[in-house]
Amino acid sequence: MSTHSALPRSSSLGCWRAKFFVKILHLRERIPWFGGHSGYEQLTRQVHQLQSVQTVRPREGLLARYSGSTYARFHGRYGRGATSLSELEFRWQRRWRRPDASHVLYLENHFELLAAWSGKRRDVVGTIHLPPAVWKAEQLQLLSRLGSALVLYQRDIPFFETHVGRGRVQFIRHGADVDFFKPAPEKVCEPPRILYSGVYLRNEPMLLRVVDRLVKKYPDVRFDLLVPVHHRSSPALAPLLQHPSVTWHAGLSDEQLRELYQRSYLMLLPMNESGANTAVVEALTSGLPVATTDVGGIRDYAGGDIFPVVPNDDDAAMVALVEQYLNQPQWRNETARRCREFVEQNMAWPLIAQKHLEFYQHLSENGVG
Repeated sequence: MSTHSALPRSSSLGCWRAKFFVKILHLRERIPWFGGHSGYEQLTRQVHQLQSVQTVRPREGLLARYSGSTYARFHGRYGRGATSLSELEFRWQRRWRRPDASHVLYLENHFELLAAWSGKRRDVVGTIHLPPAVWKAEQLQLLSRLGSALVLYQRDIPFFETHVGRGRVQFIRHGADVDFFKPAPEKVCEPPRILYSGVYLRNEPMLLRVVDRLVKKYPDVRFDLLVPVHHRSSPALAPLLQHPSVTWHAGLSDEQLRELYQRSYLMLLPMNESGANTAVVEALTSGLPVATTDVGGIRDYAGGDIFPVVPNDDDAAMVALVEQYLNQPQWRNETARRCREFVEQNMAWPLIAQKHLEFYQHLSENGVG
C-alpha cells in the first residue's frame, strides 16, 4: 500500500464492515467500447453490493442531448449533449441528497463540471485516469476545486498533489472481473498467437518494427490486432493491413473478447504512456502474460515484478523478451499463473470496492481524502 494511502493501516479487507452508512453519489459514464465486464464504471455495481449508491449517468435519446446542450450554452459553456445534462443532474443530486462522498468516476470527461464551481467542494472526489502529459494547464487549474482525488497508479501522485492539495490524492488500483475473465490453458493456440489491443497512448511504430523482426525469425507465429476499423489505416498500422500473419478484430462481444484473451499465448503492448490500462488488466486476469514498456502505471500492475518490462522504444529488448516467452513455455506458463494470482490477491472487484468504501467513510469522518 502506498504511503500516501488514506485507508487505515489496521483495516482488513477480509473482515471489513462499514462503521456507519455512508451516503454515496456516483457520476459514471457510458463507454461505448466497453462491454458488461470491462472498465472502471464497474465500480458502481460492485460498491452497490456492499451498500446502496445513488447513480447519475448520461441519459439516452435526443431529448437528453438537446436539453443538456441547451442548458450548457445558456450558461456560456460548450454544449456536450447528454453529458452536460448528467452534470446538471449530479449537481442537483448533491444539493438534494447531501452525500458524504460525491464521486466523479471519469474526471477527465467532466472539466465543465469543475468549471461551474467557484471554489472547493470537499465532498467531491474525482478519479484521475490519464498521465500528466495529456493534461492542459487550464484543466490542471480546475483540480483545486476537488475535495480529493483518486489515482489508479502511484507514479504521478506528487504531481497531482501540487494541484489538488498535499495528502488529498490517494491510490487505489483498477478492479478486475475475476469471475468473467479467467484463464483457460486448454484453449491456448499452437502455433502461438500474440495479441495486441487498443489505440490510446500506444507506441504503434514500435509495434510495427517488433512485429517485422519477429515474423522474419518466427514465421509460424500469428498476430491478433484488436483495433477499431477506422484506426487501422493510421500511418504506423497501415503496413500491417494485408499482412498474412495478422488477423484484425473489432466489435467483439464480451464472450468473444474473453475467448481472444484465452487463446493467446502472449500480449504484445508497446506503449508511450499509461495509467491503468484496461487491456493489461484484462490480460493479467485471463492469465495472459504481457510484454510491454516500462511506462506510467505498469509497475503498479505487476510489471517489473511478476512479468518483465522493457524500456520504451528498445526494440531489441522487446524482441528478446518475446523470444524468451516463445522459447521457454514452462516459464511462460508460470508467469501466467503468477499474473492471475496477483490479480486475485490485489485487484478483484470485491476487494477494490471495499477499498473505495473505506475511502468514502474516511472522507466522511475527516472531511478530506
